[in-house]
Amino acid sequence: MEEGTSKAIPLRRSRGGVRALTARPLRLTERLTAGVRRALSPPRQIWLASLGSAALTVRGTRTVWSHLIAEGAAVEDWLRRRTLGGTADPEAGG
Repeated sequence: MEEGTSKAIPLRRSRGGVRALTARPLRLTERLTAGVRRALSPPRQIWLASLGSAALTVRGTRTVWSHLIAEGAAVEDWLRRRTLGGTADPEAGG
Protein backbone atom coordinates (compact mmCIF):
# COMPACT_ATOMS: atom_id res chain seq x y z
CA MET A 1 0.00 0.00 0.00
CA GLU A 2 2.93 2.35 0.45
CA GLU A 3 3.73 2.09 -3.28
CA GLY A 4 0.62 4.12 -4.21
CA THR A 5 1.59 7.05 -2.03
CA SER A 6 5.06 7.31 -3.48
CA LYS A 7 3.66 7.76 -7.02
CA ALA A 8 1.43 10.70 -6.08
CA ILE A 9 1.50 13.90 -8.12
CA PRO A 10 3.61 16.58 -6.42
CA LEU A 11 1.56 19.50 -5.10
CA ARG A 12 4.32 22.07 -5.36
CA ARG A 13 4.40 24.13 -8.56
CA SER A 14 7.48 25.37 -10.27
CA ARG A 15 8.37 28.96 -9.57
CA GLY A 16 9.20 29.88 -13.16
CA GLY A 17 5.69 29.21 -14.49
CA VAL A 18 4.16 32.58 -13.74
CA ARG A 19 5.48 35.51 -15.73
CA ALA A 20 4.24 39.05 -15.69
CA LEU A 21 3.15 40.27 -19.10
CA THR A 22 4.85 43.45 -20.14
CA ALA A 23 2.54 45.85 -21.92
CA ARG A 24 4.07 47.52 -24.92
CA PRO A 25 3.13 51.11 -25.60
CA LEU A 26 0.40 51.57 -28.19
CA ARG A 27 1.34 52.96 -31.56
CA LEU A 28 -0.21 56.20 -32.73
CA THR A 29 -2.50 54.45 -35.23
CA GLU A 30 -3.69 52.00 -32.56
CA ARG A 31 -4.45 54.87 -30.20
CA LEU A 32 -6.36 56.75 -32.89
CA THR A 33 -8.29 53.65 -33.92
CA ALA A 34 -9.21 52.88 -30.32
CA GLY A 35 -10.37 56.46 -29.80
CA VAL A 36 -12.49 56.42 -32.95
CA ARG A 37 -14.06 53.10 -31.95
CA ARG A 38 -14.86 54.44 -28.51
CA ALA A 39 -16.37 57.58 -29.97
CA LEU A 40 -18.43 55.81 -32.64
CA SER A 41 -19.58 52.81 -30.68
CA PRO A 42 -22.65 54.33 -28.92
CA PRO A 43 -24.00 56.02 -32.10
CA ARG A 44 -23.55 52.76 -33.98
CA GLN A 45 -25.51 50.89 -31.32
CA ILE A 46 -28.28 53.47 -31.56
CA TRP A 47 -28.22 53.11 -35.35
CA LEU A 48 -28.47 49.32 -35.13
CA ALA A 49 -31.27 49.53 -32.57
CA SER A 50 -33.23 51.89 -34.80
CA LEU A 51 -32.75 49.57 -37.78
CA GLY A 52 -33.94 46.65 -35.68
CA SER A 53 -36.98 48.51 -34.41
CA ALA A 54 -37.88 49.58 -37.96
CA ALA A 55 -37.62 45.97 -39.14
CA LEU A 56 -39.78 44.76 -36.26
CA THR A 57 -42.34 47.48 -37.01
CA VAL A 58 -42.51 46.47 -40.67
CA ARG A 59 -42.88 42.79 -39.77
CA GLY A 60 -45.54 43.56 -37.18
CA THR A 61 -47.44 45.79 -39.60
CA ARG A 62 -47.41 43.08 -42.25
CA THR A 63 -48.64 40.51 -39.76
CA VAL A 64 -51.43 42.77 -38.48
CA TRP A 65 -52.39 43.66 -42.06
CA SER A 66 -52.58 39.96 -43.00
CA HIS A 67 -54.79 39.25 -39.99
CA LEU A 68 -57.06 42.19 -40.83
CA ILE A 69 -57.43 41.00 -44.43
CA ALA A 70 -58.23 37.45 -43.30
CA GLU A 71 -60.82 38.66 -40.79
CA GLY A 72 -62.36 41.00 -43.36
CA ALA A 73 -62.65 38.14 -45.86
CA ALA A 74 -64.29 35.94 -43.23
CA VAL A 75 -66.82 38.66 -42.37
CA GLU A 76 -67.48 39.28 -46.06
CA ASP A 77 -68.16 35.57 -46.62
CA TRP A 78 -70.45 35.50 -43.59
CA LEU A 79 -72.40 38.52 -44.87
CA ARG A 80 -72.71 37.03 -48.35
CA ARG A 81 -74.05 33.76 -46.97
CA ARG A 82 -76.45 35.61 -44.72
CA THR A 83 -77.84 38.02 -47.32
CA LEU A 84 -77.60 35.89 -50.46
CA GLY A 85 -78.26 32.59 -48.78
CA GLY A 86 -81.92 33.37 -48.43
CA THR A 87 -83.34 32.63 -45.02
CA ALA A 88 -81.69 33.70 -41.82
CA ASP A 89 -81.69 31.12 -39.05
CA PRO A 90 -83.47 32.71 -36.03
CA GLU A 91 -81.85 30.23 -33.64
CA ALA A 92 -78.35 31.25 -34.73
CA GLY A 93 -78.83 34.66 -33.20
CA GLY A 94 -79.52 36.68 -36.26
